[in-house]
Amino acid sequence: MRLPGGLVEGGALQRQWRFQPVSGRLELALAEAAEQVASAPQAVTRVLALALAELGDGAATEDRTAALCVPDRQFLMRELDRHLGGGGGWFHADCSTCTARFDFHLDYAELPVREAGPGYPLARVEREGRWLSFRLPTGADQEEVARIAAENARPWLLRRLALAPEQLGEIDETLLAQADAALEAVAPGVINQVQTECPECGAANNVDLDPYRVLARSSDELLRQVHQIATHYHWGEAEILAMPRTRRQRYLDLIDRDRGMGA
Repeated sequence: MRLPGGLVEGGALQRQWRFQPVSGRLELALAEAAEQVASAPQAVTRVLALALAELGDGAATEDRTAALCVPDRQFLMRELDRHLGGGGGWFHADCSTCTARFDFHLDYAELPVREAGPGYPLARVEREGRWLSFRLPTGADQEEVARIAAENARPWLLRRLALAPEQLGEIDETLLAQADAALEAVAPGVINQVQTECPECGAANNVDLDPYRVLARSSDELLRQVHQIATHYHWGEAEILAMPRTRRQRYLDLIDRDRGMGA
């Protein structure tokens, strides 16, 4: 499978990726990784490093997953949600017109993904007769900018993204807007907002989608399943977590049937 953008290393663009097979061990490691770090960007970096069996022509280390551009990371996190069995489903929103809460169904597989534009991962902006070059922000940039005060974050980040920051001079709103537009033109595109109609009043609503929804997965449900299987069969945690999720669920169904709770 191919990333919409790709990882640039040694002048070569690497776009291949593959996830690890799903097991309870992987599910638990992902849930605990997201719970143990200080910020969402750090959680994404760690989760992707655990979940990916390969990235380009090498291992998916945290340094390499942090070096992915932000849209690639969003794409992989949404694909990981699908890989773990959460490929969309029912969502809810509050209508911006009548305030009624409504549900809508969404399949991630139906969301389009735009591949990177010409020049990726660099964009150019003309400023006072001089061309300035910027690279797309990465996960590592997100981790660093999270430590910067909000009012200083955009100028600080733009200077960090510049290939020749000494040429920037004063960073004003015009330059920020020009750089944003130029970077958007070369960046891959992942849908993070959909339009849906309120069934009560018929108004169109723009609903934001969280590309990092997989980070909200808790280890509690998985540990409850391990406890239930261990109690019934007297197997150890490692044995149960090594099972594919589908087999683990079959054992849970059998336990429910023995307890008179299933067909």
